[in-house]
Amino acid sequence: MKYFHKDQQIFFEKVIEKEFKEKKHVNLNKIESNLPFGRKFKKLKKYSNEINIGLSLDKGYLFKTMITTASVIESQKLTTKLRLHFSVVKDFESEDMIKIYSLRERIRGDVEFNFYNASRVEIELNSISYKGPGLAAKLLLPQLVEDDVKRLIIIDSGDLLVLRDLSEMYNWNMSNNIYMGSPDRSAGLFGKISNKTLNIYINAGNYLIDVKKVKKKNMYNLFLKYKNVYGPPFAEQHMLNDIAYGEIGYLPMEFGLVPPFSNDDFSFNRTEQSIYIYYDLKMISNNSNFLPKTYEDFLHAAYNPVIVHSWNGKWSDGQGMNIHRKLCQYYIELTGIKNEICGKFPGYCMKI
Repeated sequence: MKYFHKDQQIFFEKVIEKEFKEKKHVNLNKIESNLPFGRKFKKLKKYSNEINIGLSLDKGYLFKTMITTASVIESQKLTTKLRLHFSVVKDFESEDMIKIYSLRERIRGDVEFNFYNASRVEIELNSISYKGPGLAAKLLLPQLVEDDVKRLIIIDSGDLLVLRDLSEMYNWNMSNNIYMGSPDRSAGLFGKISNKTLNIYINAGNYLIDVKKVKKKNMYNLFLKYKNVYGPPFAEQHMLNDIAYGEIGYLPMEFGLVPPFSNDDFSFNRTEQSIYIYYDLKMISNNSNFLPKTYEDFLHAAYNPVIVHSWNGKWSDGQGMNIHRKLCQYYIELTGIKNEICGKFPGYCMKI
């Protein structure tokens, strides 16, 4: 970080390493605040508009996580108190944490950065994903956060951007639900665990969690119990929807909308159908009084999402709609490591 001298940064790293090893959790703001050369940070116990965001990663997803995190920080209103929680695996190092933490200096100084050791998933949930344990780590994260965290919005990295304030999503009425998210095209899948049709099925790229209920039910132990029921690549998502059957709810489409087309060529082709044709609109609308009921309503919702999740066209591969890749390039600039990101993932930085 530019406000530290080299010897100060080395000392900061050592303090982080020591505390992370002992407690398996570090709050980088608190650690820096206790250093003689660090900025002070007062944790607010009460805040009218606090939002807790969770991400999970290994070292290979560091750059992608920084892009998404930059979008989260930059898009929130100044009245929103933002607390970030990262579950990390595979020997994630203090220098990696500090790299993410540098976004505080670059974008907004009052954001809180917490990191949690989730390495147990490397052994316990190693078979549920082709992408490595970083994905599985988000299933553990709600049970790692401090008890003053009542809710958590989980978001994926790299193919997801937050474009507007998340307060409405965070404060949505969860009723009796454990998880709430945007509908996925797998709605209607038969649940192998519940032995019921999953009429309500959310996409696990981003969703809202009642942390208290997750801890009370010890959901992570249930994920361990049923980890072999489904195979990759959607084992994590299928398990979440199936195990929590009856306690899953929908959020509005704009809180996790997949773009209608995987690239611009498809969007210009008048005969090309968007991805929304694969959604069971009747089933989805029957389980919500606010979600789109027609194909045209889905397209209308795509104009101004709060969260855009381009799983159908990865920006890192040079795919996706150009308007979203341009926004992604804006957030890449904010990270301060554009050259590193573009060097490793040139698809992000393509000019089309």
